[in-house]
Amino acid sequence: MLCLHNFKGVYQNMRTLNAVALGAVLAIVAQANPRLASGQGAAPLPMSVFPMSRDTIAGRIADLQRIHTPEGIEELEAVEVNGTRQWISVRGLNRKNPILLVVHGGPASAMMAMTWAYQKPWEDFFTVVNWDQRGIGKNWSPADTARLRPTMTAEQHVRDAEVIVRHVLKKLGQEKLVIMGYSWGTMFTPPLVQQHPELFHAWVGVGVAGGPPATGDVLHTRLMEIARARADTAAIGELTALAPNAPTGPQGIERALALRMWARRYDGGWYGKPTLDLFFLLSDWGPEYSAQEAATLVPATQWGARAITGSPMGSATPSYQYTVPMLFLMGRYDLHTPYTSARAHFDRIAAPRKRFITFERSAHLVMFEEPGRFLMTLVNEVLPLAGGAKPFEVMPEPLRRR
Repeated sequence: MLCLHNFKGVYQNMRTLNAVALGAVLAIVAQANPRLASGQGAAPLPMSVFPMSRDTIAGRIADLQRIHTPEGIEELEAVEVNGTRQWISVRGLNRKNPILLVVHGGPASAMMAMTWAYQKPWEDFFTVVNWDQRGIGKNWSPADTARLRPTMTAEQHVRDAEVIVRHVLKKLGQEKLVIMGYSWGTMFTPPLVQQHPELFHAWVGVGVAGGPPATGDVLHTRLMEIARARADTAAIGELTALAPNAPTGPQGIERALALRMWARRYDGGWYGKPTLDLFFLLSDWGPEYSAQEAATLVPATQWGARAITGSPMGSATPSYQYTVPMLFLMGRYDLHTPYTSARAHFDRIAAPRKRFITFERSAHLVMFEEPGRFLMTLVNEVLPLAGGAKPFEVMPEPLRRR
């Protein structure tokens, strides 16, 4: 099963235009204009504010999401993990709140620099940890690719995840955490939960990958159904060439990317949007990344995705027995990680508690598509499994975190 996103050339073509557009919006919002309050109308903005630099935009976003509570935590940290340096972000209003470790998808689609677009409300209830996996995101170094490529396996990611989990628990003085895998992140985290259930309150999967039957076949079948129902002759022609084991069609990652291009056109990526271009552009302005790190995110993702999908994905027969609660959060229209495959996977699982939660107007990006319902699900379904959020101490004066 491959959970791949589109990171082709259109990404680069849109960067400047979108930076200018967002810069304009932020400039208008940020400028205090007393004439608006007096009813005189807005004074013209000086042209010097357009376009805004990437660092200015990232700086304003950083200020917007700053953690001020004395109990809070807001840290970026490089962790030594099995011979590599891997970055984590730790954020929350109260460091005693349950830990939510988010394991990004892709493979190799780091999300730390786009969390500004959806994560802030989660931080009221959880201490949220985002982790850039080996060799990508903030960890990318072109000089390191030859050394790292043989290690870009699912099994190595399981070992890396264990190091991150133990480090975060020690750092925050807690015994367990909630691990939330997204897309590719749902493929290698279940074995860790099975090996070390004592470390976890629960496992949460968003856009759950894998499960019988083979996801690529399910996706191809569903896409052909949609194309035929719409009499989409162009799609039918291309999808015929992408049939499983087609003698002349692309294979491996190229086939996966081609299938998911059609999945997005049919609302199976981001519901209501025919591409994921905006999804990838959001990381341009993430304050966790330097301008150089943001600029190299695309080559890092391309390299990492090909390295991982070209490596063995593990041949052991999967076990469906778990001793921790298992929650699946799925968009009804998800075709990147098909809804029907996730449901079949869920039905095989045995766990002390399991829940399959459907987001009816979502595809693969549930936290963007239905953000309010996603937050409510975290608070109502996940948070109680970890003991709930911790209350603030009543203070007579408004102390700030130093």
